[in-house]
This record gives sequence, C-alpha cells and structure tokens, in this order.
Amino acid sequence: MNNDKDSSIERAISERRRKRQKARRKKKHVRVLLAVFCCVLAATCAIGAAARFSTKVYKNDEEFREYAELTMEKSPFKMKGETEKVYEYGSPISYAADFERTDDERIAEFRDNRIAQIRSEFNARKSGEEAERKEKNAENSRYEPPKEALIVNSAVYESDNGAVSLAIYYSDNEESESEKDMKRLSSSIETYVFSAKTGLQLRPVQVFEENYREKCSRYFTEYFEKTYSKEELAKGWKEYLTPEEGNFNKYIMTKGSVVFFFDEGTVLKKSRGVVKAKISNELMSSERRKSVIERYITADRPMVAITYDDGPAGSSETRILDCLEKNGAVATFFYCGSRVSSNPGQIKRAYNIGCEIGNHTWSHPKLTSLTDAQVKEELVKTNEAVKAACGAYPTVFRPSYGATNDTVNSIAGMPVIMWSIDTLDWKSKDPQKIFDSVVKNKKLDGSIILLHSIHDATAEATEKIVPWLTQNGYQTVTVSELIKYKKGEAPQNGKIYY
Repeated sequence: MNNDKDSSIERAISERRRKRQKARRKKKHVRVLLAVFCCVLAATCAIGAAARFSTKVYKNDEEFREYAELTMEKSPFKMKGETEKVYEYGSPISYAADFERTDDERIAEFRDNRIAQIRSEFNARKSGEEAERKEKNAENSRYEPPKEALIVNSAVYESDNGAVSLAIYYSDNEESESEKDMKRLSSSIETYVFSAKTGLQLRPVQVFEENYREKCSRYFTEYFEKTYSKEELAKGWKEYLTPEEGNFNKYIMTKGSVVFFFDEGTVLKKSRGVVKAKISNELMSSERRKSVIERYITADRPMVAITYDDGPAGSSETRILDCLEKNGAVATFFYCGSRVSSNPGQIKRAYNIGCEIGNHTWSHPKLTSLTDAQVKEELVKTNEAVKAACGAYPTVFRPSYGATNDTVNSIAGMPVIMWSIDTLDWKSKDPQKIFDSVVKNKKLDGSIILLHSIHDATAEATEKIVPWLTQNGYQTVTVSELIKYKKGEAPQNGKIYY
C-alpha cells in the first residue's frame, strides 16, 4: 500500500518536472526567436542607416580639402610654377581654388577680380536654387540641403611673341541624392591673352594673322576625327570647328605651342568636360604673329577721338595720361608751345604711348587777328618746341578759340581739327557734367570730343569717360585715325575736320 503511494508521488513529481522542462524549453525557444528577430531588425536598420548616411560626400573641413584636391587634379591644364591654394568649407556651399602665382600685378588683379565675380555669380545662383528646393520640401522635416562646391584652377603662361596668357577653369559640383556622392554638374574654361609690355588684353587679331581660323579648322577637324571614335564625338561637333569668327577664341599661348580649349558638349560629349588640343608653334608659324600688335583698329567698330587742348598741364595731365595708359586708350593732345618747356616729359610720354601730338599755337591768340608773319611764328615756334620734347613734329593743328580762315589754314600746313562734341569743361569744371556731356550723345561714333587737360575736373571726368567708352564698345583713336576710317581718306593739309 505504501509502495503504491510512493510510486504515485514519484510519478507526479516526474510529471511536474517534465512540464517545467518543457516550459523552459519553450521559453528558451521564444528567447532565441526573439533574439533572431532583434538581430534581423538591427541588421535591417543598419542597412537602412547605411543607405541613408553612408556617403562619399565630405562632412567637414578636412574631408572637403581631400575632395577638392582630387577635383583640382582633373583640370584640363597643369601648373608648373608656385601655386597658392584656398579652401573654404561651408554648409551647404564650399569653395576651393588653386592658382599659379605671377609677378605681373596687373594680371593678378584681373584674375582675382574675375574669380571673385565667378564666385559671386555661383553663390547667387545656388542660393536661388536652394530657396526653390526648400520651398518644395517645406513639409519634409528630414530635408537637408545638398552640398555645393565651386572648384577653381588658374594658371599663367608666357610666350615668345610678347603675349601672356591666363586660363581660369572652374567646375560646379553638387551632392547627388541618388548616388550619395559629389557629382560634377558642369565645367567651364575662360582664357585671356595680355600684352607682356602693357598688361592690356589682346584680341585674336593682335596675336594671330586674320586667316588663323582656316588653319585651325583644317587641323583640328582632322585631329578629332583621327583621335576619337564616333561614340565619343558630340552631335554636330564639326560646327564648332568651322572658320567662323565665334570659334577658336579660347586659347593660351606658350613658348612651344598654342593650346585651344573647347567647351564641354561641343566637340566631345558633355561627360568628357572641357577638352583641350594643341598645335605647335611650328605648324602655326604662318598664322601666329612673331610679335603681338599692341593696338589694332577694327574699321567697322564704333570709334571716337578724344582731344585735349592747352597742355602740357602738370598733375591734371599726368592723371589723364595714367588713365589712358591703364585702359590702353589714346587721345590727341594740342599743345601750346609756351608751356612745353615746363613739362616736356608729358609730351614725350603722350607720344610714347601712341597718342597724337597737335599744334595749338604758341601763346593761344586769336590767329585771324594776326599778320601772316605772326601766325607763322606762333606755329613754327610750337612745332620746334614739340620736336625738341618728343622727337617728332606735330601732325595736326587746332586754332585757338577755333578761329581760323583759309590763310591761317594754308600757313599751318597741317590738317585743321575742330570738334563735334564740346564738353564745356572749362566752364562747368564739374566732372559729372563733363561725363554726361559725352555719354548723352546718341551718335558718338565718329565724334571728336573737345576737352582741356589743364583742369582737375577734366582729369576726373576722363577717369570715368575712358572706361565707359571701352565698356560700351567704342575704340579710342587719334584724330588722324578717325579721319582715315570714318572719312575714308588720309588727312589733308589745310582741310577742316569736325
């Protein structure tokens, strides 16, 4: 009886133990499943986070420097001299530049100003684009503006014909949301050629013969056909290699070759970026000028002749000459002989920078009231004084007060130059009024402008007039050049010109 009772108790204990073991196994199985689930969930989140946050886009100053360095290496030209690098990490807009140093302060100033302008335009455009994106994503709390970067390279090259070339390459780079990487959206190249002597910018006709585009068209059409496959060439690529005036305008001149640049998407497909191709100086020997032309007049472009009376004139005329030289402009100076000895250096300087020298009598009298002998003395003495100062005689004549007649004109033996625009600078002595008197004229082309170099107000007005003329497409020429191109004749002695 007791044995049966003990067996029953043992069976009950065993059953409870079995149930507890089963429950523990079930709990363990649940814990394993839960752990697996958590691992899977964690892995999924990690993958999602990686997709969201793992990116090649720079996140700080150091990473931006690394990115900029790699991007700069893709410039279409290499710099051989000492360079200076600038890195400015920003969010979202960053900027980096690598430019070759130059001892020519004029070219360095031009480069710095142009790069500053490129940067300003880039920032304005990108800020506008971001404003539109932000508006579209107004309800997206997780929106972050994409990274933007302007990368600039600049180099300077010297040639053996008196030209110095400046190249500026820049690329627009933006974060790609789909690829989590920085992508180049576009690239651009700008080239400028300057006179090593004056620092003034030169046009193609001043460094090449007029037929240079024909040679380039033949050479580069053959070059691209042989060098690249049809798949690499852009649609309509040949139109960018025709000898039209709009082509072959981006180039740098070196001591061994002329390197031409072609905008992205023109000759090769856009993905190739800016393309360069060079032609040796030997092959361009007939089309490349041995020495640059410092001044070149285009007959069909508008032109004006600025003239100054009553000098030489000390500090005011020095300012005028400084302005002319800085802007590559010329004028015609009508000098009074009695003043030559006080400032002979100004006459020589005017002559040396390409200005024309005129006779404005010795003592500024009304010539029509003098005897023939007195008129002759006024003119001859002035001629000799000018010759002693600059080594050349005056080539044109302007009578004081504009008073002349056939007898005076005959005695002068030079073209007689009047004016078509009187600024009345001697009367107003107001720089703004003097400036306005010139620019208000709707028919400036072919005009002879009357000014007086003895007034400080005139010098100040000149510093506004000359750049304005250049910016608005006018060539400044001497009166003799104006007569040649606008009157269609060589200046005639004794003939009056307005």
